[in-house]
Amino acid sequence: MGLYLDEWEIGKTLRTRGRTVGEGDITTFAGLIGDWTPIHVDAKFAQTTVFGERIAHGPLTLSIAIGLMAQMNLFDGTVIGLLNMSWSFQQPVKIGDTIYAEVTATEKRPVSKPGRGIVKLDINAVNQSGVTVCRGVHDVMVLSRPDVAI
Repeated sequence: MGLYLDEWEIGKTLRTRGRTVGEGDITTFAGLIGDWTPIHVDAKFAQTTVFGERIAHGPLTLSIAIGLMAQMNLFDGTVIGLLNMSWSFQQPVKIGDTIYAEVTATEKRPVSKPGRGIVKLDINAVNQSGVTVCRGVHDVMVLSRPDVAI
């Protein structure tokens, strides 16, 4: 079972396990969204860029971070919906990089409709060297237990 509104600890950071990005991830994602930009899928072209090799799509990295969070079962049975998200991308993710997500609840509050509330999450995706590759904020509506006040 996922976390109820009252169970989210403000300021506590949870770190996911890692996931290594492979060529298949990039190719599958390109096919899924239709983005075949050469920097992602053309090794010869990518060698001529400032990165010197292919890089993952920014939204792929964001999706991996969200997937890693989902594997922690933070929202299973308690999530109502994602209300808002904002992301920025700081560093490229290359084939062979391992991504981890660090998730910190920064605020939580009940809403006018009973039995639910909003948790604001800071999400920091880092690579195997601890370098932030992208970061974001999610506002997520989750269930609250009616007998527990926050």
